[in-house]
Amino acid sequence: MPETAYFYDPAYNYGRGLPLKRVHGFVLDKARRVRDALVGVHGVAKSVFVSPAEPTPEELQAVHAPSHLDGLRSSKALAKAAELSVLAALPGPLARRAILTPQLRATGGTIAALRHAAAGGWAFNLAGGYHHARPALAHGFCLIADVAVALAAVDVSGPVVVIDLDTHHGDGNAVALRGAANVLTASLHERDAFPFPKPPSDIDHELPSGVDDAAYLEAVDRLVAEISERVTPTVIVYVAGTDILAGDPLGSQRVTAAGVLERDRRIGRWARELRAGLVLLPAGGYSEASPGVVAAGIAALADMARAS
Repeated sequence: MPETAYFYDPAYNYGRGLPLKRVHGFVLDKARRVRDALVGVHGVAKSVFVSPAEPTPEELQAVHAPSHLDGLRSSKALAKAAELSVLAALPGPLARRAILTPQLRATGGTIAALRHAAAGGWAFNLAGGYHHARPALAHGFCLIADVAVALAAVDVSGPVVVIDLDTHHGDGNAVALRGAANVLTASLHERDAFPFPKPPSDIDHELPSGVDDAAYLEAVDRLVAEISERVTPTVIVYVAGTDILAGDPLGSQRVTAAGVLERDRRIGRWARELRAGLVLLPAGGYSEASPGVVAAGIAALADMARAS
């Protein structure tokens, strides 16, 4: 039975100190809402949530260029990456506290989650999956390449698969992990959604807009089958975006909450069959329904782990 671990800190939530509730439809306190749903709906004890440390400068510099990290001290750079012009007028410390600190703290959670998974456990980080961030580029509301930073920081014995099921292509992971030893990147994404162009992952499967549950789950199965032909992972890093949900303001798919839950269970069954460690990262998901759907998926995977 894989041991489960949950990582969360109030600093995961965006906009602290600012009178903002949403950015481009982004629910700024999504991580808190996921935690509250896990506790209030699924009976997870508050005491299980571990608060991670931020990554060290050395861990960040293993992936990111010094110029990239220095640039993130600038309000103007943060405003450009977040596509939120109001940030440019703020003092640097306030802008960093509102936008950068959450991603730094969540990157620490991704490192801790990967360390747990490398020992055979299943870990749930309630933020992270900043899959657009590249070593020298912050865009798409992603500042820190948390998956690449974690993979550089943690010694994993055996192959790692980064499977990205967010509706947007994981261009940052594709670039940051290109050529990485024992790492395979795979993405199932909406063809006509950001980013443009899409740098290639090791495996890319594209979907048209408007896909429903049945077609989407068939596509997930095809992707997993192709991955399995190429590698048997000891750890699966699952970028579990919920922006595939029907009605998401930044997506165009028609997948239901039940479809997302079945997707999560299929990834869990795959990990269980392989006896692989598992890291779940929530990534994108911008609807009011997203936090509850993320929590339901985490709870289902935790139940699966206990039943193994």
